[in-house]
Amino acid sequence: MEKDKFQKKNVDLLVDEASKKIEEMIVTAQLKPGVIVSEKEISDYLGIGRTPVREALKRLELTHMFKFLPRKGILIRVVTVDELLLQMEPRKVLEELVVKRAAKYAFPNEREQFRNLASEYRKITDEWLPAIEALRVDDEFNRLLCKASKNPFIGQILLPQHALARRQYYLNYFIDKELTAKVNYSHAKLMDAVADGDVEQALSELDELFINLKQFNSISLSTWIQLDEDY
Repeated sequence: MEKDKFQKKNVDLLVDEASKKIEEMIVTAQLKPGVIVSEKEISDYLGIGRTPVREALKRLELTHMFKFLPRKGILIRVVTVDELLLQMEPRKVLEELVVKRAAKYAFPNEREQFRNLASEYRKITDEWLPAIEALRVDDEFNRLLCKASKNPFIGQILLPQHALARRQYYLNYFIDKELTAKVNYSHAKLMDAVADGDVEQALSELDELFINLKQFNSISLSTWIQLDEDY
């Protein structure tokens, strides 16, 4: 029995590892939109068995970053600007709920973490560090928000939606430095407002963030990659 538990835990860890690596490969365009890859190719590249990779792909399917093509493989999806803007509508409703609850119910140590993340985000922006550094802070922030909200159901719905946003952020990071900085500083101000427990200010900062994100997400994909018309 103990051996079975150990094996299951080991598989779960491999699935977690595969999920993070596959998402990062898509977000950072190592796997470019329009490309079709096989489960075996991903497994061989990561050095992780096909079973954990298969489970990781099932988990990531909710992100809408790819789709399974029967007898062909896995298509890395081209996400249109219209699709990104439509996704922002339900995200905004959920973000308002999670921000409101986190501002109200965060523990003192969580509020300190929000302040630290805000400081990191400003440093990354001021020093213009690589996009992957900003993505790491943003991911920590989103997960901390969901944890601090004290409602586990929110994260299950909201967190998969952030993957598309992270990919767009990464791809647009260097296209418009001024707009990227606006998005980053909006995040930092939101983090501080949540840390302060100021619900009204946090919601106001969230509104500003979404205004900047709407402009940011409207940058055409054609500015950074030549897309096949079939996709």
